[in-house]
Amino acid sequence: MSTIEHGVLKFEHRVLKFTWGWKGFDYGAMEKELNDLGAQGWEAVGTIVPSVGAGQSIEIGIILKRSLA
Repeated sequence: MSTIEHGVLKFEHRVLKFTWGWKGFDYGAMEKELNDLGAQGWEAVGTIVPSVGAGQSIEIGIILKRSLA
């Protein structure tokens, strides 16, 4: 259930950061963490993928939100 104050839904936000390892991104670990947080009510709503050099990304940021109850 969402917190509504003066007709406005209230949310909290979180940013997860995953970095490039010597074998690339650990997509299995990313999926596990997202599923664990999803079970706690968090929802992925966006990504931040900065690039360096010739467009290579060395980190991924995932923006999450969940309703304040």
